[in-house]
Amino acid sequence: MARPTKYKKTYCKQIIAFMENGYSVTAFAGSIGVARSSVYLWADEYPEFSDALKIAQAKAAIWWEDRLRAVAQGGEGSAVAAIFGLKNRVADDWREKQEVDHQSSDGSMTPAKIIIEAVDDNCDG
Repeated sequence: MARPTKYKKTYCKQIIAFMENGYSVTAFAGSIGVARSSVYLWADEYPEFSDALKIAQAKAAIWWEDRLRAVAQGGEGSAVAAIFGLKNRVADDWREKQEVDHQSSDGSMTPAKIIIEAVDDNCDG
């Protein structure tokens, strides 16, 4: 028998209001007395909460970007802290790592095949 859920529809508005101040999902979970995993389970179970979570995460990103902009314009604060916050919260927009796909459309340029062909070419003579 499963335990009853602690989910409440009011959490949709609450998570947006809470995270628009730059807080994380973990901080929201702590503020309502549940584990972070519960918040993500609710997002999987309740489409309206999933939408609210996405909005909340976007609003948290705005908060962090505003902090960074303020520092860049000569205001007080830490650019390093703001960048760290953005890289960890909005990685798709703020990551430095570039991923390059080396595979050709026909699959002939997979890394393993390239290495084998290079070894074969160098060992032939």
